[in-house]
Amino acid sequence: MIDFGVTIPHYIECLPNSLFVKNIEYGERTLKSGFIIPAEKMDYEGHFARPRWAKVFYKSDNINYIDVGDWVLLRHGHWSTSMAMTINEKDETLWYISPKSLKEGLMAVSKTMPTQLKEFGIIDDTTL
Repeated sequence: MIDFGVTIPHYIECLPNSLFVKNIEYGERTLKSGFIIPAEKMDYEGHFARPRWAKVFYKSDNINYIDVGDWVLLRHGHWSTSMAMTINEKDETLWYISPKSLKEGLMAVSKTMPTQLKEFGIIDDTTL
């Protein structure tokens, strides 16, 4: 994770066709059989390369098919390195979704958190 030590004022806007997401899904998984799949490293060598769910934190004004608070499914590698920021006096970890990644990597949108994310300890906080 990169800690930019940035404080984002509430009036900052996203660039056109871009998003910031949080709660990206990854980590150790335990299957029903008890088999443990170790925590993934989000690398580009093909290890554990799979789509991920993330919650939309900020979005540009010109995106009308996604709302803040929606969950988006992104193809592997269509997000930036995580960034630690302080927003409205709250520490947040965000990932940037570029216009190209939004166009080529967006697979699905959900208004509610997918239930399988609970196994990663992800909580759908409604305080954005």
